[in-house]
Formats: sequence, structure tokens, C-alpha cells
Amino acid sequence: MIDFKAGDLMAFNLLYARHKGPSYRYMLKQCSDQSMADDLMQELWGKLINAKESYEPTAKFTTWLYTIAHHVLVDHHRRFARQQLPLESDTDVESLTIVDIHSPEQQTVANQQKKTINYCLKRLPAIQLETFLLKQETDLNLEQIAEIVDCSLEAAKSRLRYAYQSLRKCLSLNIVTGEQ
Repeated sequence: MIDFKAGDLMAFNLLYARHKGPSYRYMLKQCSDQSMADDLMQELWGKLINAKESYEPTAKFTTWLYTIAHHVLVDHHRRFARQQLPLESDTDVESLTIVDIHSPEQQTVANQQKKTINYCLKRLPAIQLETFLLKQETDLNLEQIAEIVDCSLEAAKSRLRYAYQSLRKCLSLNIVTGEQ
């Protein structure tokens, strides 16, 4: 980021290439649809470009990036609060990679697993979902996540613990009952 701040456009390309996937999945899981996630990504990276002069390397770049992303999402939810838009996406979990699927049965099982994970993620409260996604999609530690979502370290730990508990419970129920 320091090189980009100094005017090196290739440094921006490197930052974008390195962080676009995780930041996109973060946005996608917290907004209503794929096109909205695309818009939010444009807003995120536009704000990053506009704020490059104010960047100070006092924390990790990812902490700064996801703080901006958090604010973009907060603004988005405020704009659409009256419409009661859901905080989740209907898109499959893009972070899952399916390797060596040879039979239709294996493809069916893999698709069912994706649907189950999406179903369980949608059931998480927004603050737990955000904390969980920041932990899963980034290399941030809990202190950095707490800073991004503007809560105490203990609150971030609790949110993450409750998210894991809820996901375990939901996944075990869905495996046992086959519920969707």
C-alpha cells in the first residue's frame, strides 16, 4: 500500500489481485445478491483508492481494508434498512473447491453440502456472520477483527464462539435430517 500511495499503479494491481477474492466473498455473504456484492466491491476499492493518501502503516493492510469494507457494509445496510433486505446471499459458497468429482452421486453430495453450508450461514445473526467471515476469509487475528467491527476483543471472541456453535448445531441437524 505504501508503494501505491507513492504512485506505483502496479502496487495497486498486486493489492487488488491478492485481496479481491476474500473481500468479494466477505461482501457476497453479507449482502442480498451477487450484483449488490459487485457494487459494494466497486465502492470498497473506490474508497480505498480515494483514501490512499490517509493510509498510515500503523496496522496490517488487511485490517485497514476490512475496516473500510465494514463501513461500506454498514452504509449499505443503513440505506436499505427500511426495505428489510436479508444480510445473506443465495449464491453458493465460492470458497469451497471441489476436486476430483467423478460421478453424478459425488456431484450431488457436494452440491448438497454447499446448500447446507449456505443455509446454516444464512441463519447466523449479522454480527456473528461478519466476525466468522472475517476470521475465515482473511489472515486477521481476533484483535484486528475486533478493531474492524468496533467491539472489544472479548465481544469478538464471543461472537466467533457463538457462530461456531450455531454452525455446528445447524450442520449436525442438516446432516441428520437432510433438511434444507
